[in-house]
Amino acid sequence: MSVDFETDILLLTCASGKQCSQLIPLLYNQWKHLRLVVNTVSSEESLKTKWPNATVVRADMSRSEDARRLLSGVTTVLYIGPSVHCHETEIGYTMIDAARHEFQHGTLKHFIYSSVLHPQIRKLMNHDCKRYVEEYLIESGLDYTILQPSHILDQFPVEKLLQSEDPVFPASFDPQVKFSFTILQDLAEAFAHIINEREKHYLAEYTACSTAPTSYADLIAMLSEEIDKPIQIIKRNSSNPQTSFKTCWLESTRDTIHRLLLYYNIYGIKGNPNVLGWLIGRTPTTVKEFLRQKILDVNKSQT
Repeated sequence: MSVDFETDILLLTCASGKQCSQLIPLLYNQWKHLRLVVNTVSSEESLKTKWPNATVVRADMSRSEDARRLLSGVTTVLYIGPSVHCHETEIGYTMIDAARHEFQHGTLKHFIYSSVLHPQIRKLMNHDCKRYVEEYLIESGLDYTILQPSHILDQFPVEKLLQSEDPVFPASFDPQVKFSFTILQDLAEAFAHIINEREKHYLAEYTACSTAPTSYADLIAMLSEEIDKPIQIIKRNSSNPQTSFKTCWLESTRDTIHRLLLYYNIYGIKGNPNVLGWLIGRTPTTVKEFLRQKILDVNKSQT
């Protein structure tokens, strides 16, 4: 049952997205058979160029025939669903059904699901979708692992703020509300441990917070101190939020984002970093460490 890096096939979905951006480098030279799933021609071409020894497959995971094709011969799958999609739950069901078929008739041993911190928050439509997928997975009979990342800190616009003469951070919700952030490098290491250690993580559910609760106001204050430059915070009008999410119904996306911003404005998303620290075998990255590394990266890119 242990992982065979020479013969086992590892499937990563949404392979061109942020969660795989730092995971693929950790696995690429280890797994000889890496199957990367994308949705668009541009993503397919980009990943084929960047990872020439991997198999890049373009597919629509909402189609059962595509899901079966993706999972054929696969030993381990990391399923990352589409973000804020009106059929996120149904797509999750389709992938789990295909995984059950491969588990019963083929080679599948491990289904890993990237969910979200606190999927039981029903006020958040995107969390509620993942709650249903988690339930379906738990009852599927598969050997699964569920990892629950939080608010991704890597999306914080450090580079943009550094490059501005008079930096301004536009807050879409109350900047004093606290969040426990997940940092992509920590998340990638956690996924790599779960993938490579397999049976150790069967039937487990892990929260994946890197940081203690921290507000965006705290983030701005720390960054301002590091660069010795004041950064202004303005609260922008979130009554008609713009989004770059590509989903099938604009109304569904709008409603999901409206609820998310309202919830963030009151509650934030808070958790504890101890579980992630145990998974990766080190203390997770702190906010200050993250900011200092981003500043170094920006400075290096400019020299």
